[in-house]
Amino acid sequence: MAGLVCNENEEILLIKSPWRGWEYPGGMVEPGETFQEALIREIKEEAGVDVEITGFIGLCKNIEKDIVNIDFSCKYIGGELMTSNESSEVRWVKKQEALGMVTFPLTKKRLEIMLSENNTVHCFGFKKEPFEIIEERDFIVGNV
Repeated sequence: MAGLVCNENEEILLIKSPWRGWEYPGGMVEPGETFQEALIREIKEEAGVDVEITGFIGLCKNIEKDIVNIDFSCKYIGGELMTSNESSEVRWVKKQEALGMVTFPLTKKRLEIMLSENNTVHCFGFKKEPFEIIEERDFIVGNV
């Protein structure tokens, strides 16, 4: 799961991962945690900041493995940027700048969806090597 963290200056939080380069913070849910608790903890561990989850953006599944990624929008509420063993750099960047910094194909696709500001939930299935979208669709929330 991951969070698109925005601050009061309309900037988003990116971390530099030793494995995938620039990306948004996130991680795995541990036993006994809710999705929300896990995301808030992961962002604090990787970037040093406190956030409030403000929305649900979408999800995607690697169809070759049992891995589902869940994406949320978050608002920065405090704390100082700091690195960790999962982030060699941490910084606030303008949204358009972020699109140029993120190069890992799956991470870039998810960031494009996060920044689209749709009022729908975006779902897609993909293959990782080589990266290929198998199916994708936006869903309206609620009854229609």
